Formats: sequence, C-alpha cells, structure tokens
Amino acid sequence: IQAHAERLSATFGGRTLGTFVPLSFSVLKTFDPRPDASRGLALDRVSSYAKYLLLHFGDITHVVHLMQGGRLKPDDKQSKKPRGGQARWVFTDGSALLLTEPGTERRAGVWMVAGDPVAQVPISELGPLATALSVDELAAIMVVNSMRLHGFLRSQPIVSGLGRRLANEICHHAKLSPFASTGK
Repeated sequence: IQAHAERLSATFGGRTLGTFVPLSFSVLKTFDPRPDASRGLALDRVSSYAKYLLLHFGDITHVVHLMQGGRLKPDDKQSKKPRGGQARWVFTDGSALLLTEPGTERRAGVWMVAGDPVAQVPISELGPLATALSVDELAAIMVVNSMRLHGFLRSQPIVSGLGRRLANEICHHAKLSPFASTGK
C-alpha cells in the first residue's frame, strides 16, 4: 500500500481536482464533508495508513480502502461504465484516477474527512499499527485477545495493517499453525 501511495503521489501530486464521481451507490461512506468540498484543491500527496490510501486535498482527505482486489489506477479512457468501476477522481488537466473492485460484493469505500484523518472513522477504529509494535507489546495484546492466530493477525481493531496474505506469510515464516491460540 505504501509503495502504491508513493507512485500515485509522484504521478498525480500537485494536480487540481475537477470532480469526484462516485460510480457506485455503496462506495461513498460519508456525507459530510460533501465530495465537492475538495473540488478546485490540489492533491498535496497520497499517503497510507494501515490498509488505507489517503488522498490529501488541503484540509480534506479522501480515505480509500481497496478491499482485497481493488485498485486505484490511472483512468485514460474515462468510460461511462468502466468494468468494476466504483469511483473516479477527475483532475482539471483531464487526467483521472479510477477506483475499481472486481466481483459483486462492492466493499471498497471512500470516506471524506476534514482535519486529521487518523483521529476519525474509519482509521480511528483501528488497533495499533503492526509495524509500530514491539515484541513485548504484541505479546501483551495476544494474551488479552485469546483467539486463533490467523484471525488475530487479520483483526484490524486489534492490530491494523495486516491482511490475509500477510497473515499467511507470518504463520508460514514463523512455522506456526494459523489455528494456534494466541494465548499460548
């Protein structure tokens, strides 16, 4: 996610937003601030937090969760009904970004937040970042949350930033069963 944020920031940073278009009813997860609140503002940068991409437009941040198979990619064609299209950011220079999600679940989402995005939903609901925990801190959290290891690693309210693939890799590398109890 971090590498993706850096590429998007390098490619689209500094461009002025012309419009944000939710292509799917379910993609926009907030109503305030309104999506047009960031119209006319430059994309300062794209950053990441856990499994979220953060598109910073001044004081307005578009918090994007791609879900398992979603993509945020340049949209050269800008067709009316792009395959899997969920949302589109169109910049005043004519370039665009497209949020896509394969399948039919439509769980990818965009939250508009004003101010510090880390202090607001959805990021405020996350547990501590996995990369910020020491071994002792992680062990203490594991004791308090006795459950299967794989489920623990994937539970964003407990430890954020890990998904199914990373949980699989962690279990494999540590030679631990995903069904092992965190209490042990």
